[in-house]
Amino acid sequence: MPPGVFNGRNSTNPYNIRGGQREVKIFDTKRLRVRKLTPKEYGILQAFPMDDWKQVVSDSQAYKQFGNAVTTTVFTAIAEEIAKSIYAAEESEEQNMEAENKNFTGMNEPEEKPTAESILAAAEAEAKVAAEREETTKTAIPAEETITPNSLANGMLQFLLDSGIVASTCVTDETEKMFAKHIKEELDGITIGETPEILRDWEAAQNAVNDMLSKYAPGGYMGKIIYPLLTPLKERLEAGERTPDLYNAIVEATR
Repeated sequence: MPPGVFNGRNSTNPYNIRGGQREVKIFDTKRLRVRKLTPKEYGILQAFPMDDWKQVVSDSQAYKQFGNAVTTTVFTAIAEEIAKSIYAAEESEEQNMEAENKNFTGMNEPEEKPTAESILAAAEAEAKVAAEREETTKTAIPAEETITPNSLANGMLQFLLDSGIVASTCVTDETEKMFAKHIKEELDGITIGETPEILRDWEAAQNAVNDMLSKYAPGGYMGKIIYPLLTPLKERLEAGERTPDLYNAIVEATR
């Protein structure tokens, strides 16, 4: 990946995505210019680790990204595709500027005043965007539906294309396979839409089981009591079970 793009605090590249109170910008592949993120885009990207885009993040933090199911492994791939789009567009923009400079006559074009037709056209375009946004909301995947790697990859790629975050020229059969592969590695059965509180509860339950098992040797006095009790619960956790019965059993066993 070219240096200076998405590489953290020391970058001076104007296309960097940054969090906090700083201005957040992204490249608009449709108009070949830099623009601010929309609230919807920023909401998706806000959990991304801005200071070091390759750093390892905790599971609870990672689940906040892209529908609570994908870690930065997937975002890294997306960032690289965005970077490619940026540099390709920069080259195109430089060529266009050179051509404009050659044809420049020294006269500014007269400023166009808004007409009734232009105002009506702008209002119609805005209404169309609002209608498309509403349709996207209606067709969104329900929170209780379990997402497969392939369906999540397809849905995420379609969103990136529709929103203009990634140019269509960046998406090939290989990129689709790459997204699906990363998602399959990162997705562990958590359903889309689970709240951070629920995720933290299950993370705490799993940590409690692991801590108890690590404190005692299997052949020791306490180990002979603890291991038969907790091992089946750990196996159910690792199999992806997330039921009230299992959660209550873990709480009771680890008191």
